Amino acid sequence: MHVEDIKAALRKQGWTLTSIAKELNIGTSAVSHALTRQRSRRIEQVVASKLGLPPHEIWPQRYKRGRMTHGSICQQAGSYPVAEAQRYNLEALSSAGAVD
Repeated sequence: MHVEDIKAALRKQGWTLTSIAKELNIGTSAVSHALTRQRSRRIEQVVASKLGLPPHEIWPQRYKRGRMTHGSICQQAGSYPVAEAQRYNLEALSSAGAVD
């Protein structure tokens, strides 16, 4: 589904991105990002339940045979591969003095 179709379907059910964000106690931008690029299993599940659809029908490109795939997460969010991301996070924590 296109993000605007998702938003329209939510509005038809009486929901807005702001109301979903308040329910989850998160920022509206987090919900918006989850719809478009940054994966959030929690937000996807809530949006899907509001629409009465399984997440893989709303975001088929993010799921393979109804299951979330790591590759699609990296592609959607434009993130680093797991090993590189872990190394980067350790380096960032070390430079901040958070890791011995």
